[in-house]
Amino acid sequence: MPVKTVKNLIPKRATLVQRKWTTSNGPAYAFCLRLWNPSIKKYVEITLKSRDENGAIAEAYEVYSKNATDIDAGRDVSKQRSKLHLHVVDFLDYQRTRASLKQITDKRVVVLDHYLKSLIDFSKLNKNPQLDDLSKLHDQKYLVWRSKAKAKLTGKTISIRTLNSEVGAHRQFFTWATSNNLCSRPLVSKDLKTQRSNNPFPSDYYRKFLAVGQKEIEDAKSAKIKFDLMNYRTVCMVMNSIGCRVTEIKNMKWSDLVYRKDRTEIYIHGKSKERTIKIPDRVVGHLEHLKRAKKKLGDSFEWNETDYPFIFSTYKSKTVSISFSNKTRKRWARKIGLEGDYSLVCFRHKFITDALNNGVHSLSVANYTGTSQAMIERTYSGLVTSDIFNLVFKNAPEESLKKQSPVWVDKLVQE
Repeated sequence: MPVKTVKNLIPKRATLVQRKWTTSNGPAYAFCLRLWNPSIKKYVEITLKSRDENGAIAEAYEVYSKNATDIDAGRDVSKQRSKLHLHVVDFLDYQRTRASLKQITDKRVVVLDHYLKSLIDFSKLNKNPQLDDLSKLHDQKYLVWRSKAKAKLTGKTISIRTLNSEVGAHRQFFTWATSNNLCSRPLVSKDLKTQRSNNPFPSDYYRKFLAVGQKEIEDAKSAKIKFDLMNYRTVCMVMNSIGCRVTEIKNMKWSDLVYRKDRTEIYIHGKSKERTIKIPDRVVGHLEHLKRAKKKLGDSFEWNETDYPFIFSTYKSKTVSISFSNKTRKRWARKIGLEGDYSLVCFRHKFITDALNNGVHSLSVANYTGTSQAMIERTYSGLVTSDIFNLVFKNAPEESLKKQSPVWVDKLVQE
């Protein structure tokens, strides 16, 4: 392809050239701006739209002025003009490397990949601008555009929390792009304000909720369904009884239970926090009933607490699922006429709210439920476990603290 130098626009920086070639329809040509980046010792050619020489010269100066800052900063203009999805591929490769080094989880890479799809869609909608221009457009228009979209699975408006998560992933991408000289402008938009929901599960509905779950367990024909429903019902009861987090529930192992002469303790860990607390006999009872049920219902695959170490693992699974069944909780709530969407953590909120309403000091509740930071926990470690236990459960009816085996559980394991 013959190349002709039309004009040396800026010595050792910018040159206007004309490329000629032959097509099936005859000869063709195009004007190109050839840029030299001395920092990285690399040429890049940008095809111009103008078809005449004077127009090409004017356009070339305009294009150079747009790229001069990047050239002076040593950025590779050719990479900046690459398609967004190619940069996303490089970004995700970098994140996979971080995951292999245990800096982030593999799950985080999957999440980033998912959230960056909306950035690619937004870029296409705006005719694939360069990253700096895309960054400006994102700050100005992304949330307005995205807030009108509907979730593909549910058809509902995308929640503020999801929007913030998407923007957070986009912000991480642009920070990476800036550090790699692919652009000069990171995102500056801030997260939207969210209303944190700490709604406790309504006390008036709690026994009804458990009763519906019990009936479904009794009526279920499949051992798998009985196993998983019993598992989920116990999750709710334990969270309601000791106020632990969902993450902590997932991490609980049978080996975390410690039986002493005068008490039973459990080691709780999750969310970079850990503690050992005394648990009431009724909670010990919940866990022992679950163990008996799992041994009976898991007889076909020889369930045992050694091969299946996690307390709340589901049927035939040696690990705990990423998320517990929202459908089960919503179905039980619907059956008892409970309106509103109460997430699983609402049982933790119920425990904490009940304790505070009963006059328990907030520091005692924080220490028991692990809401304080490690420094605070160390500062107040002088409070012995039994004292905290008495404070938290001082107003509970005595019979509610006892370990009792419900008749229906005895019947379940004897079938």
